[in-house]
Amino acid sequence: MVYVSLEEQEKFVAGLEELGVREPTLHRVNYGFGRVSREELLEVVERLKEAGFRHITTISAVDMEEHFEVVYHLRREGFSLSLKVEVPKDDPKVPSITGIHPGATLYEREVNELMGIFPEGHPNPARLLLDYDWPEGVYPLRKEETVESLREKADAVLRDLDE
Repeated sequence: MVYVSLEEQEKFVAGLEELGVREPTLHRVNYGFGRVSREELLEVVERLKEAGFRHITTISAVDMEEHFEVVYHLRREGFSLSLKVEVPKDDPKVPSITGIHPGATLYEREVNELMGIFPEGHPNPARLLLDYDWPEGVYPLRKEETVESLREKADAVLRDLDE
């Protein structure tokens, strides 16, 4: 069901708490945010799918300096929900949602490769974007990386290949 009035959407978003979404807010018309712990992620994503959020448009990740946030962007009949999961830097893992949304497979691989947040239970976490000789443990979208540090690391790999 498409909710046209702002009042209907606010009521709908408030009802997401019943599905396990914490702090649900209507960011703007047809676009809400919410939070979930990584321990509850699979259960909440399953409930959301049963409630009509059957399409995942992407998964993104943000380096918040003190922790990471993985954001699952879900859609339901014209309504977008961004579900945020806080991930500690000293344990950068989330459960894979590919068993619920098979379309998440490439998005999870991208987040793993570029941010170093591993999707536990992923059926094929192989590299997707970076060369296979890209240095292990170097994640180009983390804030500690700079263009200069990435160039230095790439140069080191090339020197090793020449030897």
